[in-house]
Amino acid sequence: MTDQGSSIGEVMAGTGESTRTNTALLSSFAGLTALGVLLQGLWAGLFVPVGEGGKYDDTWVGVHAAGAWVTLLLAAATTVVAFLRHRARRELWTGALVLTALLVVEIGLGSAISDGKSGTAAAIHIPLALLIMSLTVWLPLRARRG
Repeated sequence: MTDQGSSIGEVMAGTGESTRTNTALLSSFAGLTALGVLLQGLWAGLFVPVGEGGKYDDTWVGVHAAGAWVTLLLAAATTVVAFLRHRARRELWTGALVLTALLVVEIGLGSAISDGKSGTAAAIHIPLALLIMSLTVWLPLRARRG
């Protein structure tokens, strides 16, 4: 009886390890995407004007814009990996696809803010960034779950 219990435990442990190994690439891309999103918030904080009449720091605006495109590419890579390697886990590739689509919208809103074409774009851009952050935390955690 002890031998059977041990072998069942070993099989279950092997399954968990196998799931982690299978999702390592996806978790890596999702984690890098999450890091990109986190850095976007940091860089935004460095260029937002402080106090009344403050000016934007154009250097950090440029870094923020370039970071947005890198983060979008990472999210797209995450989506491709999720779809090709984990097609049976619909929540993974759908979540990655939604994340990529939201980043496209976010970049469009950011461009509208920078170009001065929309004074209200920031009212959507910042809360959407928080939603994106939530999704980037959820995705690698979900990928690790068997």
